[in-house]
Amino acid sequence: MKILQAVFNFLYEIILGCSHQHLTRPFTLQKETYKVCLDCGKQIYYSPVTMRPLTVREVHRLNAARAGEVRVMPTPGTAAPTLVPARARKTNAA
Repeated sequence: MKILQAVFNFLYEIILGCSHQHLTRPFTLQKETYKVCLDCGKQIYYSPVTMRPLTVREVHRLNAARAGEVRVMPTPGTAAPTLVPARARKTNAA
């Protein structure tokens, strides 16, 4: 009976994947805050400001900003800063 249950659990994991039910508390290492799924080991990035998991889009923006591909710059006429690609930035070099 245990073998049948193990086969069923294996097929369930393959078809539906991990549901990330068992997560650690949020912790920060090297300026990255995330939770870890205790079942599959996946890192789920977490916002310490809003106290919620980050979306995939937010994670991509965060990684791009860290890599120097984009820079947050305020634009005239808007209150919120926007992301500007590194290639589009103007330098102040003479």
